[in-house]
Amino acid sequence: MSKVIKVLAIDDEDTVQSIMTVFLTRFLGDKGFKSEMKMLTDPVQGLFELSTNGSQYQVILLDVRLPKLTGDEIYNSLIHVSPELLDRVIFVTGYPDDLKDRFSGQTLNILSKPFRYQNFIEQVNSVLKLT
Repeated sequence: MSKVIKVLAIDDEDTVQSIMTVFLTRFLGDKGFKSEMKMLTDPVQGLFELSTNGSQYQVILLDVRLPKLTGDEIYNSLIHVSPELLDRVIFVTGYPDDLKDRFSGQTLNILSKPFRYQNFIEQVNSVLKLT
């Protein structure tokens, strides 16, 4: 029986979610893992999910520009509430420099949009350390 990797993605774009699902399924399948993904489009629901069930996710894909609550606001909440989750977060953004300015001193995993399969799996692998 193969090991399951649980992934939470908070992104309001269906297309991006679809691409991430395909890439994750392929990459983890190639490594002998099954992926269990929860995709959320509402950032408030995403923050609630992280607050209540965050420890069950090995990878957290977080869009930055979201309606109502931004990805960096969610990340900032995690700094104070669940700092053990920070190294599991991969920001997915078209504006990586904004994050570096906001969180100077923090080591961030950033996947720049638009991304290709290779960039995506490098980021996921840096979190999971599957080699």
